[in-house]
Amino acid sequence: MNIKKTLVVIGNGMVGQHFLVNLVASPANENYEIVTFCEEPRPAYDRVHLSAFFSGKTAEDLSLVEPGFFEQCYRMCRRRRRIL
Repeated sequence: MNIKKTLVVIGNGMVGQHFLVNLVASPANENYEIVTFCEEPRPAYDRVHLSAFFSGKTAEDLSLVEPGFFEQCYRMCRRRRRIL
């Protein structure tokens, strides 16, 4: 019986999302239930190109999260949660 550990990621910015994408792609993914907390109302987005939002890009254009990413393998993203 494989008992999964809970891995908590605080923050879903560019670095946090990059970490999650790499973890999910690795065999280590099988060992963890992953929970992410982020203070913002939407998941990770490209902050480097945020000014493009004012030139017509949408929030979806800037998103770094593939559709369905948090739903696959029971990953959870808790938005609008401040962790102190």
